[in-house]
Amino acid sequence: MMPLSQTRRALTLALLVMIVAALCVLAFRGYLSPEMLLRFANMFYC
Repeated sequence: MMPLSQTRRALTLALLVMIVAALCVLAFRGYLSPEMLLRFANMFYC
């Protein structure tokens, strides 16, 4: 396997970082749904 050039390595790293960031955003948006937040807030008042 041929070694990657410095530019290609940086682009690959940037792509991986963007993919991980997108997955984290989607995971948090799916987990923190408005309904779940309302139930969590009502837990302290009821």
